[in-house]
Amino acid sequence: MMTTPTIQYAYALDCKGSLTHISDAQRSNSYTCPGCKCPLTAVLGEFNAKHFRHFEECCALETYLHKCAKEAFYLRYQQALSTETAISLELEREVSCYGARLGLLGSATARCSKTKSARYNLTQFFNCAELEKRDDVTGLQPDVMLCDLQGNRRCYVEICVTHPCSEEKIASCVPILEFKVESEADIQMLLTGQYSIKDERLNVFNWQPPPQTVDHCVGYCSVGNVEMSVWSLSDSGRLNERVMPLDQVDLLTSSTLNTWPRSLEPVEVADRLKTFLRHAEPSSRLPNCLLCAHSMQWDSGFVQCRSKGKQVAYTEARQCAKYQVAV
Repeated sequence: MMTTPTIQYAYALDCKGSLTHISDAQRSNSYTCPGCKCPLTAVLGEFNAKHFRHFEECCALETYLHKCAKEAFYLRYQQALSTETAISLELEREVSCYGARLGLLGSATARCSKTKSARYNLTQFFNCAELEKRDDVTGLQPDVMLCDLQGNRRCYVEICVTHPCSEEKIASCVPILEFKVESEADIQMLLTGQYSIKDERLNVFNWQPPPQTVDHCVGYCSVGNVEMSVWSLSDSGRLNERVMPLDQVDLLTSSTLNTWPRSLEPVEVADRLKTFLRHAEPSSRLPNCLLCAHSMQWDSGFVQCRSKGKQVAYTEARQCAKYQVAV
């Protein structure tokens, strides 16, 4: 009496121990289950979906997926090493810009920070891959261990079906790639050799690309929307303020002499305006209350005058008998 088939799978190990997809299977070959090592039959009918079939008792789906995933990654990595092709890992790095535009913010720590892709070819770092190899340095045994022949670099590859990477392995400080595998589609992903931190199926531990510093901002600026005051002086001595975001400031006509964040305190604004006026009109031929020895505070076009004991418009200096340029 024929036993009823119990579970259907898409992957099996051929007689050479290589992971084989059902689409590449042949009736003349023998196959075993990666999970339980029991024989599998390749069902290659024309009408029903092709699959590998267990007979009698078979392994649990968890065991099958875990074993298949390990074999898939290992197989793909060995192929890349033998053909000198890349295994791509996309991580993210912090890129900071310290360009001239950011200097207008007036802070030594001001910078534009953003996250950009950092791509690595794993085979350039690790030219050896071993299945379930015990690490002599840490005593731990990853699902797959990547290393270089000199033993200077190591990377653990872990397959998570139901059990995530242990805290002990994470605490080892060895770089770890943990792949979440829930279906045979995830095994197919491992066979691509293209892995990205943006894929929710990949977790990375102990591998953080070093931050990068550039001297100019490319693309979106994370501080580009900071409101800036850009000041100019008319021929008649009137101060003109234009308010605009940092990323729209013209660096050909603007510098720290006439441009600063609009959020500055009035006292600092007054000091900066005095410096600007002395630079823009060094002869001081155009009276301005900001430059008067009697002025105390600046408040949106008005100054507190000691002599008059009240707020006056900064242009009142033009007809003030007590105007005296501060030394």
